[in-house]
Amino acid sequence: MKYSSLHGWVLAGCWLLAPLALAQDKVETTLEAAAAANQEAAAAQQRIDTLATDTRSMLEEYRQVVARSEDLKAYNDQVERMLETQSGELAALAEQTRPNAVTKEKLLPLLQKMVDTLGQFVKMDTPFLAEERATRVKELEHLIDMPDVGLSEKYRRVMEAYQVEAEYGRTIEAYSGSLPGAGAEGARGRTVNFLRVGRMGLYYATLDGGESGYWDGAAKAFKPLPPAFNREIDHGLKIARKESAPDLLKVPLPAPEVVQ
Repeated sequence: MKYSSLHGWVLAGCWLLAPLALAQDKVETTLEAAAAANQEAAAAQQRIDTLATDTRSMLEEYRQVVARSEDLKAYNDQVERMLETQSGELAALAEQTRPNAVTKEKLLPLLQKMVDTLGQFVKMDTPFLAEERATRVKELEHLIDMPDVGLSEKYRRVMEAYQVEAEYGRTIEAYSGSLPGAGAEGARGRTVNFLRVGRMGLYYATLDGGESGYWDGAAKAFKPLPPAFNREIDHGLKIARKESAPDLLKVPLPAPEVVQ
């Protein structure tokens, strides 16, 4: 009789412990799920914070690009107005020559003045295609002094040179040349690839793509760029050569120079 009673208590104890064990398992499972949910929520919040920071950074960068673009557009407009003013003066006098109101003695000095002005502008401007542009000016200077060349031909050649200069402000170009001695340390005399973006930015990249730089108008010298820009300069060269589709370039733009 005692055995039966003890056996009954043991069975009853087992039945009482079983629900407690199940309840404990459920609590642990719930706590683990809650912890996992908290971790996921924290990770999601971190991603949100990172995205918000990146968005603010991109917005600020966009605002700076817009402001810089407005400055560069004003500079380009100023240069074109200067060229158009010179062209307009010559065109006006050329129109007056039809009724012979302007003599050869008056027209030739004006052509000479325009050539001199163009030469000064080339020296002051960003030094892209420096040798080619300087040669064009020298040829015009020689042409003006040639007595066997008619006024109409001299006028045509001078106007053509001004049109070429004006076109530089609206195009992008890639070409090879020698980096001037004022460039980065160790870069003297090296042949590099140049990237011209209008007449606003002039950049270079070494032939192996391991170094790039830009023309600093204020310092009148080429300055090296951080390695992070090497890929952008290379991409710009491909766009200029029509090897890649036109795209936005992330390159530094120096402050516009004031053209007197």
